[in-house]
Amino acid sequence: MLVADTLVTIGLATLSLGTIHEADGPQEHTFWLRNEGTEAVTLMQGYTSCGCTTIAFSRGASVAPADSTRVTLRFNPRGKGGEFLETGTLVYGPRRKRVQLSLTGNCITSEETLMRQFPIRAGDSLRLSANRFDLGRMAVGERKERNVVVLHLGDGRRQERIVVPFTATAQHGKGLQHIATPITVGGQQLTIIFDVFIL
Repeated sequence: MLVADTLVTIGLATLSLGTIHEADGPQEHTFWLRNEGTEAVTLMQGYTSCGCTTIAFSRGASVAPADSTRVTLRFNPRGKGGEFLETGTLVYGPRRKRVQLSLTGNCITSEETLMRQFPIRAGDSLRLSANRFDLGRMAVGERKERNVVVLHLGDGRRQERIVVPFTATAQHGKGLQHIATPITVGGQQLTIIFDVFIL
């Protein structure tokens, strides 16, 4: 049951942009919202999930019952790659109710961005987001994890996230340590370095 101040989306609240290319520049879509309530509502505020996305609407506008208003989400793929889900939230009415709208898709990254995102070359067909991690201070027995993102160049630029755990032990010694940890990616053995100060 709808209440006095209710904005609803006309059509989809989540739109897929499909496959886009970073080089194509910003993509946008306009959503329409209808006031299904019995009272006028005021559009107060909008915010997004990321700086790469903006939300445009008539701030301060009043939407009468049975009337509609438009909200535009604009996604800038610069420096982005892979699957994305970006949201915009519109705040309205005296009770500060919210409507959430989303853009999804898959971004094909430019070569320049790929090299920035995956600066570590680990063979002819693999690149890594990082191969060295600072774990800070750890007590013996404490465990931490870090994510290594692998780019498989020979597999359609598929990205794979590998969780690499580390547990500080007495055998590592006290003080600042640089601990090599092997991981296996696509049958290839690679080494990750953990910089850690063991208490």
